[in-house]
Amino acid sequence: MIGFTLRWMGYNGWLAAVTGCERDYQMINAIAVEARMIAAYDRLVADDPVFKAEVDAFAALWPVLNVANVRAVLGYDAFRRYDRAALLAACDAQGVKRQPTNWIPDISPSWEQLLRTLYQVRCNLFHGEKSEQAARDRQLIFASDRILGLLLVGTGCLGWHDE
Repeated sequence: MIGFTLRWMGYNGWLAAVTGCERDYQMINAIAVEARMIAAYDRLVADDPVFKAEVDAFAALWPVLNVANVRAVLGYDAFRRYDRAALLAACDAQGVKRQPTNWIPDISPSWEQLLRTLYQVRCNLFHGEKSEQAARDRQLIFASDRILGLLLVGTGCLGWHDE
């Protein structure tokens, strides 16, 4: 968990530098549609089988629910009251926020879908009271950390602001 937190903090600093935005959601919106980042992600998925496998394994855990929204709509005990399938059904019925949107299972996720889902994991961890104690939360956090690390190295994006 600490690894992902520290890696995200560094990534967040890079996002601020390259987007010029002040708010996290603005940074995410800007980099999600950045042509250079989309192309770098697409190349990495095509050329790096380890990265692609990590992304596919992460996508197998989707969707990632917005924990704060789940608790606001279904109650604080929703994660204890429902198994995963029932929770997803209840969330669907109540329009609970989740990431990614417009995603079809078993199809490789786009850059925007991956980014927004990584950001949802980050938001759940920082604001949604998720922890390493729950096995699924641990899987999401560790997968997010591995993917973000591979992404930063594989795209070389951290050096872009200097070019």
